[in-house]
Amino acid sequence: MRTLFFSVLVILSLIPLVPSILSDPLDYGFSIPTWVKNTAGWWSDDKIPDSSFIDTIEFLIKDEMIIVEIPDLDSEVVNKIPTWVKNTAGWWSEDKIHDITFVAAIKYLMSHGIIHVEREQIEEPEKVLEEIKEFHIVVNGGDCCFNWTYVGEQYMFQVETFDEFRGSPIDDVAITAKIISKDDELRYNFGTISTEDGIYTNSITIPSMDWYAENILSVTAEYNGIEKTIEKEFEVFYKKKVEYSCYNHSPLDVSSQDIQPQGIAFNSDGRKLFIMGASDDKVIEYAIGIAYCSDNLQFIRSFSVTSQEVLPTSVAFNADGTKMFILGYTTGKKVYEYTLSTGF
Repeated sequence: MRTLFFSVLVILSLIPLVPSILSDPLDYGFSIPTWVKNTAGWWSDDKIPDSSFIDTIEFLIKDEMIIVEIPDLDSEVVNKIPTWVKNTAGWWSEDKIHDITFVAAIKYLMSHGIIHVEREQIEEPEKVLEEIKEFHIVVNGGDCCFNWTYVGEQYMFQVETFDEFRGSPIDDVAITAKIISKDDELRYNFGTISTEDGIYTNSITIPSMDWYAENILSVTAEYNGIEKTIEKEFEVFYKKKVEYSCYNHSPLDVSSQDIQPQGIAFNSDGRKLFIMGASDDKVIEYAIGIAYCSDNLQFIRSFSVTSQEVLPTSVAFNADGTKMFILGYTTGKKVYEYTLSTGF
């Protein structure tokens, strides 16, 4: 917000200094075409290069939508555009500032030779539009969602899909979402998701300190043969929780994962629960919001042990969770040891 205020203040303070470049079309209520605002937004989000944005300015000058005297510049002058101009273009494309503020900023830069426009090199703007005729996806855009959370609390995310950049919402995009660690370890897989009216929102409770520090939300979308992947980093911090009481509750139903559970185990901090399922020969993992309390239980994943045992009866771990032990009943009545690359 401070950056927005400073940039707008700078532009407004410069308007009285350059009265000769304010155009009559703007003063008499001229409305800049929508595609120009779209182009400014694409440029602000680095979807098109500086050269495409300059081509758009040249088109506006040619059709006298912006009237400004182009100065004679040395051939060695470089088209260096300050960062605040790109920010201003983005705010204008999102209707956060007035047309006058945006146009005055562009005119000021041109009149001082920061943007060197040559009328002879004007290109048709349709070529810019043809380059971006595809679907667009936004992850955690606008005011949605924080890029941080605490252990035991929720991380929320949002996915938006459009038929083109800043276009109409669409729902027929094939999307998958997952959370991975900085070391590319899969933390949680949301699987295939779908938008409704172009929007999908979801959240997950951070299960334990295993998620501490940096994580990545990875969203992949495919539409009309074009695939895009967007990754958003978010931080998980430790937060000392208020002590809660976990009262007696009704028995927890785990039949949706296995109808013949045989054994049970917890990780070292009580934030993960493991059940040995004999029906499908799987170790089933759950995340717990409050340590050793089934109020906030959430299914995470399962691991098959069928290749070693068809009737496992219990599961256990060593102290740091880097070894897992399975007790088998039918295949020679053996204890099977597994090495885990990450604890629990």
